[in-house]
Amino acid sequence: MERMREYLIEALGWAASHGQLEPSLHYDFRETERPTPDEADIAFMLCADAPEVIELNPEAEPNSSCLVWGKTADGRIGHILCGYYPEYLIITAYFPAETEPYKWADDCYRIRKLYEET
Repeated sequence: MERMREYLIEALGWAASHGQLEPSLHYDFRETERPTPDEADIAFMLCADAPEVIELNPEAEPNSSCLVWGKTADGRIGHILCGYYPEYLIITAYFPAETEPYKWADDCYRIRKLYEET
């Protein structure tokens, strides 16, 4: 499983640096609704930072996907939901501290809570 995470980071970083990581319509839509890393932030998070795949969802439809954690050039923590099969794409991206901090169990936003507190 760890090798799969490493492979995905390498592949997504390559795709981002070579213009092969396309934003989905969902990303474009969500970009207008909430604070969202832009494409330059996403490229930095995948290529220049030390990104981590924090969740894998190979059974997702229509694309297998993974949630990537990273930091922007100015140090903001962001998440990028990337599709990786059959194509590389940005499904959505967001800043968890600014959108839904209550869904995360740690201050670094790497561990999702198993349930929502009421």
